[in-house]
Amino acid sequence: MRKCGAYMDKQEINKLLQRYVTGECTADEKRLIEAWYKLRSENSTADISGLDIAAAQEQIWANLQQTPVREISYKWRIAAAIIILICTGYLLYALLNGTRTSWKEVYAGQHKPYHLTLPDGSDIWLNAGSRLRYPAQFKDNERRIMLLTGEARVHAAEDPQHPFIIIAGGLQTRVLGTVFNVRSYNELPFVQVTVQEGKVAVSRDNYEDKTNVLLLPNERATLYTDKFNIVKDTVDAAAISGWTTDQLLFNNERLDMIAILLAHKYDVRISFADSTLPSYKVTAGFAATDTIKEVLEALSLANNLTYRIQGNNIMFNKQ
Repeated sequence: MRKCGAYMDKQEINKLLQRYVTGECTADEKRLIEAWYKLRSENSTADISGLDIAAAQEQIWANLQQTPVREISYKWRIAAAIIILICTGYLLYALLNGTRTSWKEVYAGQHKPYHLTLPDGSDIWLNAGSRLRYPAQFKDNERRIMLLTGEARVHAAEDPQHPFIIIAGGLQTRVLGTVFNVRSYNELPFVQVTVQEGKVAVSRDNYEDKTNVLLLPNERATLYTDKFNIVKDTVDAAAISGWTTDQLLFNNERLDMIAILLAHKYDVRISFADSTLPSYKVTAGFAATDTIKEVLEALSLANNLTYRIQGNNIMFNKQ
């Protein structure tokens, strides 16, 4: 037993709290704490959302230090109950009333690109058939969005204190303020990021190795789903973003990428009779008013291809 006039230390108070939580406190301690809790819960209307738990504990401890054990044997039990109530109440409040990130999802239908402005003022164009997820308000120290499928041209608003991050496929693109294009179609075996203005850092998402690949204007990063390394090359960034003005501009572009864009613009299904055709590189340009048949004729003539149309289904083959 502690002698009269001795003081309870913080470690002993913490042990009492632990005993109550684990059910190891005495019957008297338990009855006292629960009686106080019941009285408090029936009569208190205090808003606990702004309480600083650590500060409350320090304040209680400071008061307890001033009184000998014999005089505060009752008070320190009440203090334990107060701390437990604060902690429990705060957790309940956070669960029931805490701020939750409200997410929005937007889908760009077939045929036409879709434009939207994010809460921070960032400008987004979604290509036809694309889907984007973003928070109703950016609340943390970063601005994070997700391209679920498709293609997006992003003009990220400048904000050095809150980096802009877009997750697409297996890539994470981090910027402070720039213009870039992201492609992440579920039907394709790769993800691409192309910079039009400024500079971005690209890395693999959800991997311990966060080695960044830096991209400058007219540079593109490509990550294939079956490979680990990110490949960088030089491209015409303006041509890649031509779809935002309803143009189809292809400069040494993969045929499967072109097929996806045509499928969403003209609402058709495109397949290949030969397994080597998807990786064919094609250079071509088409106006917004060109029909699907005019586009197919030009592609086939310039690239030694043939095609067959059956309803909404189109199949490319070699000549």
